[in-house]
Amino acid sequence: MAGKVIMVVILILVVAFGIFIYQVAAHPKSFGLPSWLGVNGSSSAFNFTLSSPHGAQGPQGLPSVPQVQPTSQTSPAQTVITSPASSSVPVIDPSQIPAGFTLAQLSPYFHQVRFENISAGSPYFYGQIILYNNFNTNENVDITSWQIKTQEGGEYIPQAVDLYDPSGLTSASDIVIRSGDLVTLYSSSAPFNLRLNECVGYIAHVANFNPPLPVSCPYVDRSAIQNFTGSCQNYLYSLGSCQVPDPSNPSIPHTDYACQDYIENNFNYKSCFQAHVSDPNFLSNQVWVWTGSNVVNQYHDKVELFDRNGLLVDYYSY
Repeated sequence: MAGKVIMVVILILVVAFGIFIYQVAAHPKSFGLPSWLGVNGSSSAFNFTLSSPHGAQGPQGLPSVPQVQPTSQTSPAQTVITSPASSSVPVIDPSQIPAGFTLAQLSPYFHQVRFENISAGSPYFYGQIILYNNFNTNENVDITSWQIKTQEGGEYIPQAVDLYDPSGLTSASDIVIRSGDLVTLYSSSAPFNLRLNECVGYIAHVANFNPPLPVSCPYVDRSAIQNFTGSCQNYLYSLGSCQVPDPSNPSIPHTDYACQDYIENNFNYKSCFQAHVSDPNFLSNQVWVWTGSNVVNQYHDKVELFDRNGLLVDYYSY
């Protein structure tokens, strides 16, 4: 009987001790226990990590659990659209990559400078290749030394005079095209290449260009001739654009010195240049270049344009 009593007492003590331990673990501060005992509720001396960045085993030989770092969600592969000014990757739909080329072989200016038209010409008529700047921005592009390749050969784009000076001493420079510019390469010859302007029609009278330079010079200033004789005014108004008057024309009296002086000093490239070089549209959007050779086949050809780095800019087949 005494033995049973002792067992009951021991059982009560074990239960009471268990409840005490539980209370201490749950509320250690209520019992004034220090945190170093490892029962502070937030970190435990008996806790251990089962993971290692190098795959090592955890305590007691347990295998480690690889850590997975959070990552941002990755979207499916997409075509990167960039601009020629900011990257070497051209703006292009992958479906437009020509056969035989890779994206890395395309110029940053791919389809930004394009073939507008190609005419092979004939033994009796000059051929021409027209390029245009297809940019949607105001970016300028230097196309000098770009190469045009055909099945029969090729040629490099040369320099041209940008602003032709009346002295005739203007040096050629690189051809820099703006948005909307046209560059025409003729297989014929001429004294020099140049960007057209309002007054170039007068140059055609002193130099041989094939084809001839366009004649679209500014017309006579009426206020400047209104005090001349009627016959002088009638004659000047009868002149075509860029036409140089004949001082010996019978319509002009020899004694009309004012008219004679005006004709001598106002119907030439120099006077036109000085009067209009400040016009907003003095310079044309057209550059004419004469190569002196025809590299394009008369019937069928594949023509390619490459930039200075040998990367494809455009192609044209016919």
